Amino acid sequence: MNTFSDITWKALKSLNLLIYCALGFGTLAQTNSVSPYSRFGLGDTYHQLNARQVGMGGASLATYDALNINFLNPASYTDLQLTTFNVGFEGSLIDQIQDNPSISVSNNRSGMRDLSVGVPLTKWWGSAVALVPYSFKGYEISSSRSALSDTNVSITDRFSGDGGLNSIIWGNAFKVAEGLSIGVNAQYVFGSIRENTIIDYRNESFFDTRLEEESQISGLLFKAGAKYQYQLPNDRFISAGLNFQNASSLQSDNLSYQYTLSGVSPVDTLKGGSTTSGEFNIGSEFGFGLSYGAQASGAMQPSWGVNVDYKSTNGADFRRPDGSGELLNAFQLNVGSFLTPRQSFKKLERSTNFFTNVEYRIGGFYEKMPFQLSDTDLYNYGITFGLGLPIKQRSQAPGEFKVSTVNIGVMAGRRGSLENGLIQEEYLSFYLAVTFNDKWFIDYKYR
Repeated sequence: MNTFSDITWKALKSLNLLIYCALGFGTLAQTNSVSPYSRFGLGDTYHQLNARQVGMGGASLATYDALNINFLNPASYTDLQLTTFNVGFEGSLIDQIQDNPSISVSNNRSGMRDLSVGVPLTKWWGSAVALVPYSFKGYEISSSRSALSDTNVSITDRFSGDGGLNSIIWGNAFKVAEGLSIGVNAQYVFGSIRENTIIDYRNESFFDTRLEEESQISGLLFKAGAKYQYQLPNDRFISAGLNFQNASSLQSDNLSYQYTLSGVSPVDTLKGGSTTSGEFNIGSEFGFGLSYGAQASGAMQPSWGVNVDYKSTNGADFRRPDGSGELLNAFQLNVGSFLTPRQSFKKLERSTNFFTNVEYRIGGFYEKMPFQLSDTDLYNYGITFGLGLPIKQRSQAPGEFKVSTVNIGVMAGRRGSLENGLIQEEYLSFYLAVTFNDKWFIDYKYR
């Protein structure tokens, strides 16, 4: 039985781990985007999937997982059986293609994506904290046109942006009935985004104009979740999960400069050093998922499972501090499955082959993106694969229980369009995470 002092000690140990996480946060904060589509909204919103979830197409709202932290559904923390620490990285190769004019550019990005710890405080209460990206912004776009007053004067409009938002998540889940859990995440978002616009007259008789804007953003978001699992005969189960994030606002301090240029040198300030306060309004989000699989009695993890998720976002409610908004409502469909051969097939129960203990994952996703360009709807879709590689543990003392896993996820996808002069992106992303699971508070009689 857990006493109050035990629970307090667990919470303090979790906080200590979070401090160690914070030491690596600078690496996390340096991540950025290399996509022109990050110009819209607050940038490319990070999916906040762990490497295991990536391998299953992102379908994870209803899945049972005792060894990994699922921040998409806060109700899942009651599934944790051991204290869990996770560190994850991503590396992506991106090809950007445009037909008219014909352009092909190759880019890449990489960085730390996840530092998290989860603790089963009691049999009915689980808690987790994490440092994860919220969004990335990074783009350079140019377009040409003629001046309205003189069609012989050519103008090149140049748009660029960089920066991003990070977040700290603290979530708690509670088991309120047999098979039923509820939970909530509090997510503090912070960071800055910078955007520049240059109107470049291709004529020395005109001065160019440059607008520089920077927004320092911070605020608190809340996401609620629920999950119910029903046990079926023959070790089968079916579960349902949902999450909901209400419409919220993030506070913003906005600094802007506008001045004329002669070449690259400022000539005259049109508007300088003005700082205003405002809000970025974010629309609500809703997700629902189902999971069906098998889990032997007494087993910590399911032996196999099939998951399906549907998520919707009210992007049309997005507003910048000046009242403008360029996003639309969007949706996403995710499907995925996983299987561990040794647990799934009776003839392999006594196998000592390493590969029968590996968890194999596959999935896919289809997303309508939250904006429309040149009267064209844009989509993001792809397939995923993944592996969970168990790490052999040293000899353990009686009652000691440790599990370590290297999780690998691969995502191959395409987003955007070649229609109407738009840009299509083809990407291949690799996710690598190391997960450590340990049972705390063991009194050893012999060592």
